[in-house]
Amino acid sequence: MSGTGTPDGAHGHEDDPGAPDIWRPRPETTADRPAVRRVHLAAFETPGEADLVEALRRDPAAWLPGLSWVADAPDGTPAAHALLTRCQVGEEPAVALAPCAVLPAYQRCGAGAAVIRALLAAARAAGERTAIVLGHPSYYPRFGFVPAASRYGILPPRPWPEEAFLALPLDGSPPPRGTVRYAAAFGIG
Repeated sequence: MSGTGTPDGAHGHEDDPGAPDIWRPRPETTADRPAVRRVHLAAFETPGEADLVEALRRDPAAWLPGLSWVADAPDGTPAAHALLTRCQVGEEPAVALAPCAVLPAYQRCGAGAAVIRALLAAARAAGERTAIVLGHPSYYPRFGFVPAASRYGILPPRPWPEEAFLALPLDGSPPPRGTVRYAAAFGIG
């Protein structure tokens, strides 16, 4: 859930898809953790997303090594962060994209798009089949996400706007059908 603090699924970044490719996405390291927290604290009005990242790190059933990425600005500072954690669609494993954030100074510059693209490529390489996101309906389709319920029969765990609850097949196969179950840290039923 990208932007869990807003009812429409809005999140802490919008990017210019035509921005120059100056970002260096890479897997997060242990040394990046304070910077990742700063990114989320700066991007959102409350510490909820920053706290969520830390709670997900502590959950071995949710945390997927290698699927927490940052995008470094030209000066080497992490400017954006995106995370995929384990969720279930029905009884099948999937990944949830959330939270995602960009430092305000780098929003609308392509940092968020760069880190999300790299993270989704890493998930494909790791053999993940399906990604889910609750997010801005005009932002996530650029990565291939489509409305989950109407297209694939993937249902949210609670009523959410259909246009903001999205899915992306990562391996070309049809995604599983069913209701999504998020990691406990998300606090969703």
